Amino acid sequence: MTSSLRPWSGFEWWMLSNVATGAATASFLNLLVPPFITSVTGSASRVGVVFAMLSLAAAIGPWVGRLAERTGRYRALYFVALAAMGASFVVLAIGAQTWRWTPLFGVMLGAAYAAQGTLGPAFIVGSGDDDERVATRLTAFMLAYPVGQMLGAIVVAVGLAAGASTAAMFWIAAGCLTVLTALSWPATAAPARRLAEADATPADAPTPRGDLDEGRAGASPSLSTMVWSAFGAFLFAVAASSLGSNGLTSQIANVMPSVYGVSGVQTSLLVGLAGLANIGVIVWAGRQLATAGSLRIIRIGTAVRASGALAMALLGLLSDAKLLLPALAMLVAFQGIPIARIAAPPLATALAPVPAAEANGYYFASSALGAVAGCLAAGFLAEHVGYNAVNWMAAAGSGLALMALGRITTSAVSRS
Repeated sequence: MTSSLRPWSGFEWWMLSNVATGAATASFLNLLVPPFITSVTGSASRVGVVFAMLSLAAAIGPWVGRLAERTGRYRALYFVALAAMGASFVVLAIGAQTWRWTPLFGVMLGAAYAAQGTLGPAFIVGSGDDDERVATRLTAFMLAYPVGQMLGAIVVAVGLAAGASTAAMFWIAAGCLTVLTALSWPATAAPARRLAEADATPADAPTPRGDLDEGRAGASPSLSTMVWSAFGAFLFAVAASSLGSNGLTSQIANVMPSVYGVSGVQTSLLVGLAGLANIGVIVWAGRQLATAGSLRIIRIGTAVRASGALAMALLGLLSDAKLLLPALAMLVAFQGIPIARIAAPPLATALAPVPAAEANGYYFASSALGAVAGCLAAGFLAEHVGYNAVNWMAAAGSGLALMALGRITTSAVSRS
């Protein structure tokens, strides 16, 4: 199965929406917003506040999942999320023209990211398809994210090299996202129909996937029950890992120049290169996912992320670190993110005693809450300790996540 899995065969036109998400959150957000806010406010901690607000808004994931399941309006909610993503950069562009920043941007983008990140994977893991088809489609969907990251980074690098103003860059970002939304949304009819058909399947009917346990047929479990379960350990690992990785990415446009002397254009190109490398990494992870299982893959991704962040922190102690070494360390840290991300939706669905959309909502909310703490802590550390402290925090967060994942046994995972 591993050698025969072809990610491109699982691509569907609606997955262009994840290209938009990759461009918005991995490039436009991380490369344009931190330097803008720092230049306007003169405070690195304000960057952490904005990113924390964005992450806090992203904690609406479980609510979005429940709303979609109760109303069946998966497509409508998905479209609203995509439209809000582009609109958030319009808000920022208008603010940039008067040289002001607004917290409304963070709330809009965070909520939109949560809705898209909850419903997009749910279209796939909740479809009722067999494991190989789910792995193929999920790999194709996840591949779209680094493609967006790469394209977004190229747009930013070209714009900065051409001397485009901050307001102009935000308008360009909004335009790119609007075009991708217009291209992708009509095709969401097919995955929404599959998901609706799977939801309509009687509870006692056989399902080709083995990751739904008996608890889902009854009433929703209490929050305390989930917290102290294997699913709770998974959510803690997600939060801890998110604390470190989002803290780092929220300040990456400041960390690279301040710690290693890398220019803004070079940082943009490195982020684009990381997105390009992510493509091969996701293909590998998708192939392994079908046979090795989601628990093993998420552990590997978390370990890779931890090693990259630790290398960045150690290199930050050197006064004459060459550009190549910090660049390689950053690329390693950024490769761990998609490995863990591709394994998280099936693992959440396998462990959670709730349906797929709600399970992914809890996963996204845990990631968002961890990001709130991480972004605030990264801003504080950057301003009062130094930018290299952000690298140490990223390594520590991934280390905690590894310990939590180690407490989950393979027997606790229904065939994921």
